[in-house]
Amino acid sequence: MSFLSASLVAQISEYKIFYFSGTPKLVEKGKEVNLVRDTYISSKSKLKLSANSYVVLTNKDEVPMGINKPGDYSIADLNEIYKNVGNSNLTEEFFDYIANNMIQEDQKVRRSGGVYRAVGDILKTPFDEAVVIEDEVRLDWANTTGKTLYLKVYDAETWEQPYNLATTDSTFTLVFDETKFERGKQYAWTVYHGEDHPQQGTILRVFTFADEAWKLNFNTQLEDIQAGENADMNHIKTIRLYLDNNVWPVVE
Repeated sequence: MSFLSASLVAQISEYKIFYFSGTPKLVEKGKEVNLVRDTYISSKSKLKLSANSYVVLTNKDEVPMGINKPGDYSIADLNEIYKNVGNSNLTEEFFDYIANNMIQEDQKVRRSGGVYRAVGDILKTPFDEAVVIEDEVRLDWANTTGKTLYLKVYDAETWEQPYNLATTDSTFTLVFDETKFERGKQYAWTVYHGEDHPQQGTILRVFTFADEAWKLNFNTQLEDIQAGENADMNHIKTIRLYLDNNVWPVVE
């Protein structure tokens, strides 16, 4: 039994997958497998980053390191990367750098489609499938010429239309109104050149005003993170929680 335990330990490195975006892989016994959050990398595996991929690892001391350069990384390579970090570099700015890169890489994935629907260029924010935790959400889109467009908001189930608003602006703030919206229900929005329904194939984005049960679960996870002893590590764990749950606005 002790021999088996020692053998298993020898197969595991100290490096854990904390966060990733894009399509990075682990190469194990010549096969590529998907990354899984919060799992350790085998000492015999290689981390493979393709273009537009980003990975944040942590070591046994919960020191994070972001990697975005395409290539294959053995455990020896990762050891060298961590050696170059050095304890003297573990400043608030260092953790902010990791956090900002997590947000930027997440935005790249959303813009390129990734695991989300491709949403075109005219609709800007919020991102598709946003979960809104406040009682209002500002919608932004492109309208550089100031022409009249129609902001349309639909119930994604019934396609009832609480808003069909003519505007020459490029932004509008939707305030939660229980006569128009229901918490926990998905709504779709777009802007269109005409007052009538958009043509088939018009890009829509969806959002949800979070309900109380969702908020309670989210806030419980947030409190658990913030109870951690390392404030800087708590920060990037909070960023990951927001990104994983499609929360809008994203905390920075």
